[in-house]
Amino acid sequence: MNLSVFKQFHLNIKIRMIVSFISDIAEMSIFPFMAIYFSSNLGAAWAGAILTLTTIVSIIFGMYGGFFADRFGRKKVMVAGSIMQTSSFIMIAFANSPWFESVWLTFVMFFLLSITSRFIDPASEALLIDASSEEEQPLMYRFIYWSANLAFSIGIIVGALFFQEHKFELFLGFAILSIFTFLLTLGWIHDDYVPKNKEKKRNGVFSGLLSSYIKVLRDTRFMILCISTLLVLSLESQLYGFIAVRLSEDIHTSVFGIIIDGPRMLSILIITNTIIVLFASGILGKMTHKFNIKTVLFAGLFLYVAGYSFLAWSKLIIVLTIGIAVATIGEVLFQPIRSTYVAQLADKYARGSYIAVSGLSMDAGQILGSLGLMVSALLSNTLMAGLFLFIGGLGILGFFWAIRDSSLKTK
Repeated sequence: MNLSVFKQFHLNIKIRMIVSFISDIAEMSIFPFMAIYFSSNLGAAWAGAILTLTTIVSIIFGMYGGFFADRFGRKKVMVAGSIMQTSSFIMIAFANSPWFESVWLTFVMFFLLSITSRFIDPASEALLIDASSEEEQPLMYRFIYWSANLAFSIGIIVGALFFQEHKFELFLGFAILSIFTFLLTLGWIHDDYVPKNKEKKRNGVFSGLLSSYIKVLRDTRFMILCISTLLVLSLESQLYGFIAVRLSEDIHTSVFGIIIDGPRMLSILIITNTIIVLFASGILGKMTHKFNIKTVLFAGLFLYVAGYSFLAWSKLIIVLTIGIAVATIGEVLFQPIRSTYVAQLADKYARGSYIAVSGLSMDAGQILGSLGLMVSALLSNTLMAGLFLFIGGLGILGFFWAIRDSSLKTK
């Protein structure tokens, strides 16, 4: 991936990518470390309750964000969310400053920051679809997927370096960047979307929300695509659950005198995944450009499912490393195309709601993935690998049904 790819996109897409890149860095610099922060200050029980409550309410606000994006326009939702985000960062910085410290004010602002981020997402995603053509969407989503992974990597490093000892400077820096992204959104985003049937705004918010999402739920093809996404992506969630625990139990060896245990093996897998995404996405995109887009999608899905199945079964370091490489290559191939089909199947006047439901299916995939650890207590590693193949196979069949007579154009 390079800047020449970035330059060809619509201005709205460029701005959205810049804003999301900064937001992703901020999120990964802060969110993974908040559990440690709340646990050390309030205890593990409070920390768990806070994070669970935040997750649940964030999902609800995401649904409202999608509905409001369709009812009032994308930019209005994004600007309102940006104001709340900026205010939250400023207050979190104040609550962790040399002059004043408050765990509970930090919690309230972290809570607001989390739900606001989720509130903005559907509007932001709908704006991308509005500003892009069907031909350029696979390339656009491939670039977004790459840049998001780059931002996550940078964010983790920044958080590891500064969160523990320099929280005030970290939050203050993101407050300043948040002001910058707010000004970008306010001054440069041009929202050409015109809501349909404006007279329906007289309906109550809740009734309008309900009717909007009932419409999405009745779209059988789209819901099959979402459920298939849920099944397939639930396998990746196993990396931090069942697979992580299995590696801790099964991996105890040395390579060239270096001790490799479960946690180190997990780190090797994550690093391998990151390297492939950052350095091979562009190459893989060029290599597969001439192939039929459905062929690339299903090749990616098969590689992804096969790779994670090997991670559930093998005890050999080389096989595990190859497994994560195969799974990552599969993910790089299928994710941008999956996003493109979501964009294609979403109704023009309900894209925010469609995107919110799509995001919810990914959340549910994480929940389903967490159940793997419970199931693994009853099944052997071989049976778990078979279960991965079964779940992934169902997901692939669902993809096949959902897009069976759809076609995409690509540049």
